[in-house]
Amino acid sequence: MSRSCTKNIPYEILISGITPAQSEKYIKENSDRVFHVPGGYNIRGMKLIGSDKIPVGVKGKDLLFQFIKPCFGVFVLKITDAQDEIDKLQTDF
Repeated sequence: MSRSCTKNIPYEILISGITPAQSEKYIKENSDRVFHVPGGYNIRGMKLIGSDKIPVGVKGKDLLFQFIKPCFGVFVLKITDAQDEIDKLQTDF
């Protein structure tokens, strides 16, 4: 898969200007299921930056995940209709 960035993927910013701990809490409180993925994990070509336990939540067919943009901080993003990524998470974890 080719490299991608947020500008190439439709997403919604759910919350920003937070810490990684606040991000994880938000994802846990707003998801049906949470996976913890390692830094470098790809979601639609975007490499996630962080430790070995980056939270990625599933809510129906939507994906909520922590996204760190250097010089801008921590965000929680939502991608709708992400069944392909949910299937990948269930297979990998």
